[in-house]
Amino acid sequence: MDKNKVWYYEKLSAKVLQSLKGNNIEAFYCKTGKETREKILSLIPEGASVGLAGSVTLKEVGILDELMKGNYKLYNQYLPDLSKEESLKIRREGVSAGYFLSGTNAVTLNGELVNISGMGNKIAGLCYGKKVVIVCGVNKIVKDIKEGIDRTRNLSTPMNAKRLDFNTPCRETGFCDYGLCRAPEFDRMCNQLLIIEGEREKGRVTMILVGEELGF
Repeated sequence: MDKNKVWYYEKLSAKVLQSLKGNNIEAFYCKTGKETREKILSLIPEGASVGLAGSVTLKEVGILDELMKGNYKLYNQYLPDLSKEESLKIRREGVSAGYFLSGTNAVTLNGELVNISGMGNKIAGLCYGKKVVIVCGVNKIVKDIKEGIDRTRNLSTPMNAKRLDFNTPCRETGFCDYGLCRAPEFDRMCNQLLIIEGEREKGRVTMILVGEELGF
């Protein structure tokens, strides 16, 4: 990454980390995916059960491979050859695992997290998981909640719709058409919107901000 972008992202990250901690969310900065993997593994004891939200970021930092190789009970809804019913069952079980791993669609300078979900398992895990670890690339830092929602609808969701081959207008156009997407013939992805402004239980949620551009 260009050294000027690195400088810029580091300045933004310092502000976000301070805000997250003020919102009772534990927060760490890791420069690379390797450092991120090591940090996640230091937070999750061997033998623990681990659930997953759908996340390109988690795949890109390589933590899924490490968890699959390690001594963990991993609820992995993306194993090959699973039926739709089997995948749904694993998602539901993963929400109540000892640890829940997720990305986030956006994080604001005030330490607020913005997420949109199609099925709701990510939302449920973030809200009520026993221990939650969120991984976020610096490219997802936004000014405020409004910008976070706009980023999620017009950047994250179209690319995810394309990646997952969802029947949505944004898969074809590349941007959100909120009114059209509500038509019954489309397989809507933006069904639940979650804004986390803070956390009540100290230590339940940990955020790792990574000094790389990751995910959608």
